[in-house]
Amino acid sequence: MDFPNLFHFDWETVPFRLIAFVIAFSLHEWAHAYVAWKLGDDTAKMEGRLTVNPIPHIDPFGLILILFGPFGWAKPVPFNPINFRGNKRMGIVYVAAAGPLVNLILAVFFMTIYGWVGKTQILLTMNEMAAIAISETLFYCVVINSALFVFNLLPIHPLDGSKILRFLLPRRFDGFFHKWEIYGPWLLLLLIFLPALRGLILNLPLTMVITWVSSVAKSILSLF
Repeated sequence: MDFPNLFHFDWETVPFRLIAFVIAFSLHEWAHAYVAWKLGDDTAKMEGRLTVNPIPHIDPFGLILILFGPFGWAKPVPFNPINFRGNKRMGIVYVAAAGPLVNLILAVFFMTIYGWVGKTQILLTMNEMAAIAISETLFYCVVINSALFVFNLLPIHPLDGSKILRFLLPRRFDGFFHKWEIYGPWLLLLLIFLPALRGLILNLPLTMVITWVSSVAKSILSLF
């Protein structure tokens, strides 16, 4: 799979980006809600977020942004760690990590399907428009799930990575994270809209993740 210019806007790719992003964020948010529910907190379930239906998860601005690049977001899933069984701090880590982990699994899944489609040449038997639509949708499912995995693991509030890092570290660091939370959204805007900064921080890890995903998919395909 050739690594694309992920931030290049092209009307022809909009339907494929949207389909891929809806799949990615719906399962990402469902994973947060599911893990919180399994740990004993039904806050997300009571608010209708324990679902793969994308509608309850949509954030309009985050959805629009995906048209112009691989990064967007959905509404945060609410949870109350007081209700968690066992270690509350580790519960927060598990809930936060669930979303990116699902995106990584989805990236491997769609890359495997993408490779299988190419290996079997099944698209050659289809109508040209249908073949292009399937191929491009699978392609962006891989790219966007990989991108969301990388993006959400950045240790910047309110991304999942900031929760994972904060609650893995000892409590004495909580004050530091609390102090810097106010700057998180501004840092994210700079990251999204400044190409040089974005490239410096995101291009290498994203390339590495897609390369790893490709390797895992090839290993899976070799078993069949």
